[in-house]
Order: sequence, then C-alpha cells, then structure tokens
Amino acid sequence: MNLALITIKKTYWFFLLALLSFNLSAQTTDATQKPTMVPLTYPTIDYGTDKQAALLKRGEYLTKMGDCIACHTDTDHHGVAFAGGYAIKTPFGTFYSPNITSDKETGIGKWTDDEFVRAMQHGISPQGYNYFPVFPYTSFTRVTREDLLAIKAYLFSLPPIHEMPRKNDVPFPFSWRFLQYGWKLLFFDFNKGVYQYDATKSADWNRGAYIVEGLGHCGECHTPRNMFGAMKRAYALTGAFVEGYYAANITSTGLKGVADQEIVEVFTKNKKFHGAGAVGGPMLEVNIDSLTYLTQDDLNAIVTYLKTVKSKEPEAPKASGKLEASAGQDIYTAHCAVCHDTGAAGAPKIGDAADWSSRMKQGMATVLNHAINGYNSMPPRGACMTCSDAEIKAAVEYILDKSKGSAGAEVAPPKAPKLTLADGKKVYDETCSVCHAEGKLGAPKMGDQKAWAPLIAQNMDVLIYRAIHGYRRMPPRGTCIDCSDAEIIAAVKYMVQHSQSGADYSLW
Repeated sequence: MNLALITIKKTYWFFLLALLSFNLSAQTTDATQKPTMVPLTYPTIDYGTDKQAALLKRGEYLTKMGDCIACHTDTDHHGVAFAGGYAIKTPFGTFYSPNITSDKETGIGKWTDDEFVRAMQHGISPQGYNYFPVFPYTSFTRVTREDLLAIKAYLFSLPPIHEMPRKNDVPFPFSWRFLQYGWKLLFFDFNKGVYQYDATKSADWNRGAYIVEGLGHCGECHTPRNMFGAMKRAYALTGAFVEGYYAANITSTGLKGVADQEIVEVFTKNKKFHGAGAVGGPMLEVNIDSLTYLTQDDLNAIVTYLKTVKSKEPEAPKASGKLEASAGQDIYTAHCAVCHDTGAAGAPKIGDAADWSSRMKQGMATVLNHAINGYNSMPPRGACMTCSDAEIKAAVEYILDKSKGSAGAEVAPPKAPKLTLADGKKVYDETCSVCHAEGKLGAPKMGDQKAWAPLIAQNMDVLIYRAIHGYRRMPPRGTCIDCSDAEIIAAVKYMVQHSQSGADYSLW
C-alpha cells in the first residue's frame, strides 16, 4: 500500500472520530423548551477571620463567578447545591452533571490538587478519561492554578453530600469517551493555557479579559459554533442562539453606542439595552446565580474588556443595493425562522394571523422598530447584525404576508378593554406559566391556595401593581413588556381565581 493511500485512510478515520464527537457541548435544539430558572441558594459558612478563612471566601466568590452551582444542582428535583444530577440535553442524549461536593464516594472528596486542576484545565478525570466538552474546560483552561485551588478549598469546606447522579443517557457510539481525543486534537488549543497578563493594557482590561475568557466562560453561549459543536474562534462573542434565546453580540461592534452603565445593568437589573425589555432565558439564570454576586469593579472590568473585542463579523446574506424579490424570504429563512417557525422565546409564529394582527394594532412603524432595534426576547435585527433596515423590512413584510397581515396598514391602538378570564389564561399560558406553573424564582405556584392566601389578603390592587411594576425577582410585567395593563390585570385575575376558593374574581 503506497504512502498516499495510507495518509488518506488515516485522515478519513480521524475525521470520522471527530464527527462522532461533535456538538456535545451544545444544549438542546428544541427551541420550545423552557429554561429552568430556579432560585439557587449558596450554603452559608462562617469562615472566621484567619488566613484559611480568606482563602475560602475567595474560593466562594470565584465559584459564583464560574456559575458552578447552576449545572451541578438538580433544580428539576430540588437537589442539594453542588450534588449534581442536573440534566443537560444534547442532540446525542442527556448528560447528568457530577457531584462536586467533598463526599469521598460519590463526590470529589478524594481528588488531589493536581487532579482537580487537570480536570478544570484539560478536561481529564482522575481516572484518566476525557470529559465531554459539555463541561466548559475549554474556557476554564485559562484560569490560574491558584484560583482553581481556592475553588477546590471552598467546595471541600461544604458538607459532603452522598448522592450518586444518574448515568449519562447517551447512546452508542457517542458514549465512547475516547472519541473525544479526536475532538480535542481538532478544537482544543492545548498551547493557549492559562491567561497571560498583557502589559500593554490596563489592569481593568486584563481583569475583564481573565473573567470573560476564563471562569465567566462567556464565549460558551455568545460565540457561534461550527458543525462539530466547537466555538468559531474567528467569530468570538459575535452572538449565537442558546435554547431558543439569542445570546447577543457582545463585541465592540455589538456594544457600539451602549453606555457602560447600561451594560452593567444587564447584569444587575436584568434590563436589555435601549429599553428593549427584560432579560430572559439562560442569561437571566446567569445573572441570578452568578453575575449578581460580582463586585462593581469586576463588572466594570468585564465591560472595559468587551468594548475592545474585535472579531470577524458574520457575512451579510446579501449585497447592498436594490433587493431581489426573494430577499424577505431568504432573510427570514436564514435568521428569523429559528424563533418564528416554532414560537420560541415568545416569538409570534409565522402564519398565526391572530397573533400578528394584535401586534399590527401598534402600527407598522412600531413593528419595524421592534424588529430593527430588538424587543423583549428578540435581538436587534433578529441577530442579523449585517442586515440593512431595508432587508429587515423585507423580512417583516414576508412574515406578515404569510400571516395574512397587512404590511402597510397603520392601525390606531384600541382603548384598553376590560378583558375576561379567558384572555387572562392566554397571557398566563404564554408568559406567566414559565415561573408560576412550577413555582420558579420564588413565584407562587398556580393553584397553591396556601401560597396565594397571604398575597390575596394584601388586596388585588397590590398584586396588580407588583405584576405591572415588578416585585423582588419578578421583572416588570413578568417579562411580557408588550402586554397592556389590561392583559396583566386579566392574567392576575385568572391566577387568583384558580388559586383560591369561595370568591369570583371575574367580577373584580
């Protein structure tokens, strides 16, 4: 057999191994699945004031920065913090996060310092097998040994939890861990290693880079991926879709014209840029469980770094100039369909005449403004940052045409009607049920009379005011920024009616 043929065969098998291991880091592609948003509580520890206490406090802070609690807590079954068992669904099966408490049998209590660092920086277990890249070691490789060992010290200071998570439900051949060698050779930069301080930049810039590229692992959501599930480094932080939500372009291009404080308020107040609604989905979870704990200095450092990131921008789908007749459909297919085909993230489905008709009552100018500048869960320009205003308008007109809407009609908003409980049910199903169906984020569970009784006792006016303006972890209007006051009132009446007995709130 000649050398050329041997080379071709080796290349073929290498490519096959990589293909079998691709995209394991991606979350479920079911755009209709609702993200889990459960308020997680970190264990309270009295560290004292000595040197060891300082190490543990630092470790706790870094653990929060890395948002470790989110993936290593089985929120679906009210699991104990860090005891693992959280289901991570991928196109190739379901992975269950491991127990990272100090339990010596089911957790990491027997791990040495070197084993912990190797797992975090290189994705290799103490037993020597490869972790699947659903665990973001590709980002944690940037974190210093000193910081990683502080995290280990904090985790080991918590009570050990004897909990053996379920085995991964991943079919053959994707369950073969050795296939990850091919994936690593192709996509894991072994030479990048721990973050190196850039003396030509400020201390704030370096701190921000260290957080974003390392424990913050921002690129895991905000960077588009290739067909193998690996991040496209050339397009770092230019935006991507995660669980049906758009993770925004957070490079210098995407943040152009956005004030520093406005960016910080995305993290601290769950507010989108330019008053475009409330943060939702996976980003809301990150804010609640991680970013809200960071110091103001670290948040400012993140902004300082992000505003300097320059990445290759995705190519425009069409050249500028006069649009072709098919432009609207082409842009819809390439960018809008990911949400509007399925109704993901609350997007009105294409073809739903009633849903689009209610939006057109705001007027075509308003609909176009929302499409171009973003609104609620919809990103600016539907994530097509290179699309012109004319191209976005063409896409909107295509959607309206397919939804029996009138692309040019200007309809005056009607006076706010008194809506029925049936109207309230629709608002509840579309928006409120995300939290109230299961009691997420501390919301009173629909139908739980014991939970609702003290709230109802405070008066309906109080409930409605809080629903419209926000209260504690509930954002204003429950993230349904385009809901009218009448719709919010109807939703509140519907929930109250079905969470008590002995009164008819349809007459309220």
